[in-house]
Amino acid sequence: MLHSEGPRVPDELCTVGSYSTFYEASLVQAELTAFNIPAILLDAHTIGLNWLWSNALGGIKVQVQQADLALADGLLSAELAQDSQMQPSEAVVCPFCRSGETHFFLDKRGAFLTWLIFGLPLMAGFPRYSCRTCGKKWRIRP
Repeated sequence: MLHSEGPRVPDELCTVGSYSTFYEASLVQAELTAFNIPAILLDAHTIGLNWLWSNALGGIKVQVQQADLALADGLLSAELAQDSQMQPSEAVVCPFCRSGETHFFLDKRGAFLTWLIFGLPLMAGFPRYSCRTCGKKWRIRP
């Protein structure tokens, strides 16, 4: 005779990361799924409808079950550590203070301004860098 324990109750979901765009969050979700860690995206559809709501909602959250949290954190931390070990020749150097402590981000101010004026975000975000040492921001032109 088979003994059934009833339906499995899932663990509580925990957020392992929050991302401003869908493609960033889906890449993290795909990486976790590749390592057999089921992950879901929270607020992806809402932000997909209007990405300017990303900051208000706290971004698209990648969530895993509480039992998988330590493994997911370790996997993502190892990935971050590997990314941060770039060769000095590949690192972006601040043109103002020559520091290697730089950070990449998308400047969405133009899109937000056109959204306020015209009701549509007519401009894309511009790739920019900021220096953690001197605080200056700049745009790298091709």
